[in-house]
Amino acid sequence: MRTIIVFIVCMLLPALLYGAEHLKARALLVPAREAVISSRIDGCIVSLPVEAGDCFKKGQLLVELDCRILNAELQKAKMDLEAAVEIHGAKLRLKKFGSASELEVAVSSAKKKRAQAEVLLKEAKVNMCCIQSPFRGRVVKRMANPYENVTPEDPILEILDDRQLKLHLLVPSNWLQWLRKDCRFALRIDETGKEYQAVVTGMGARVNPVNQTLEVEAAFVKDHGELLAGMSGTAVFVLPVSKQGAR
Repeated sequence: MRTIIVFIVCMLLPALLYGAEHLKARALLVPAREAVISSRIDGCIVSLPVEAGDCFKKGQLLVELDCRILNAELQKAKMDLEAAVEIHGAKLRLKKFGSASELEVAVSSAKKKRAQAEVLLKEAKVNMCCIQSPFRGRVVKRMANPYENVTPEDPILEILDDRQLKLHLLVPSNWLQWLRKDCRFALRIDETGKEYQAVVTGMGARVNPVNQTLEVEAAFVKDHGELLAGMSGTAVFVLPVSKQGAR
């Protein structure tokens, strides 16, 4: 109880001593991280284990493509590499007896390196058959289904990190006379009808000359599991009387 009383006194003290004015601005909740997952290769989706709204962990399988052809190509590339290594070794042995020229050895070495690069290329493509989540979060939207063919850059899933939400505000540019980073304010969310405490974390680098506004970023002081990206609300800043000319 004592802690609550101290908090209330601290919030009301500026208003009691100087008089205060409340300034308001609209705020939008956005995820700190979001992404649209797409394929980097041509293929058929064989597994898509998540639906819209599902939660997932970091590194969890989100999409799997049919990789049989690419695996076969990889095995062929590995066999070609084995042959190139054997040929190069034979050329080196023949050179010792004067039966192979410097050019033949150089050509066999180049073919071996080319075969090695081909194996690396095929391995990279095989690894693209499985797409893991880059962070922990939730699925916003699924744009494809199992057994559908996809091409590079075709969107498959839209995901976001629902644990880390930040706030975007658009405030009058003359607030720069008093608004600073780490400034705290109250935020009433429309969807929940509740009030939350937030703090300014960043200020825009440019003022919009058309409507004389500035973009501001903020974060919640505490985590609130009931909040979702896309919610909006009204931010309320308490301005002392000594700053009322900067409305």
